[in-house]
Amino acid sequence: MPNPFNQFAQLPPMPKLDAKKISTIIVIIVVILIIIDGLVSVPPGHVGIIYDRGRGVLADELPEGLHLKIPFWQVSYLTDVRTQDYTMSIAKGEGAVFQDDSMTAPTSDGQTVTVDATVLFHVDSEMAAELFQQVGPNYVQKIVRPIVRSQIRSQIAKYTAIDVYALKRDEAELKINDRIKELYAEKNIVLESVLLRHIAFSPQFADSIEKKKVAEQQRIEAEELKKKKIIEAEAEAESIRLKGEMLRAFPQVIQFEFVQRMAEDINWGVLPDNILPMLNLGSR
Repeated sequence: MPNPFNQFAQLPPMPKLDAKKISTIIVIIVVILIIIDGLVSVPPGHVGIIYDRGRGVLADELPEGLHLKIPFWQVSYLTDVRTQDYTMSIAKGEGAVFQDDSMTAPTSDGQTVTVDATVLFHVDSEMAAELFQQVGPNYVQKIVRPIVRSQIRSQIAKYTAIDVYALKRDEAELKINDRIKELYAEKNIVLESVLLRHIAFSPQFADSIEKKKVAEQQRIEAEELKKKKIIEAEAEAESIRLKGEMLRAFPQVIQFEFVQRMAEDINWGVLPDNILPMLNLGSR
């Protein structure tokens, strides 16, 4: 009976791969893997964050430029560390949330104001990995927005409506900035500025403020007019006083003034001192 395996015995032997060829193949595979998933390009204004499947998020951020990572074992993320803005506005289509995203805040005297604000901030480039690990990429919605809204309401509640409207607006804005800067720093976010873009009141309160402003302006104008009249009266009194002194010192001036005011067709003559002038009124 013929052996069925004899046909395989007649096949030519498989070629042997030498070590050099094996090394070349391995190198080619590694290069392909690096090209596909082993390079991290960090663009300007960003840092790279590496998540290692064995060690978790690595503490050291990658600066701008080209970097290597372990293909498929490490995953890279990019974080923007440039200045960002978050705007909350009542205007439709304006700001980060394209709807009515302004906030209302009570004042210490029971009024309610509507506030539009813009937050300028950036991620701390040296703490971006920690922010990513603790908060993730949605730090604007989780940190930036809620903190700024809470602190604006909290600080405005310490002032009266008229103070927020004009008198102490700069002071309120400064305190809001100081407090938010502290809270953001705890979360590895650097506050650049909080801008109170617009503060609006109810129509009734705004009207009352406008009337007060008009009344204050009228009061100021009345005070200025009063001062002007006092100055004019004092000047006139001083003029009269000086003229009286001059007439007492030089009585002849009275005669001169008298003659100056006489009609041109009246004849007159000069008489000795203390004697009234003689007038010729016959021609009249």
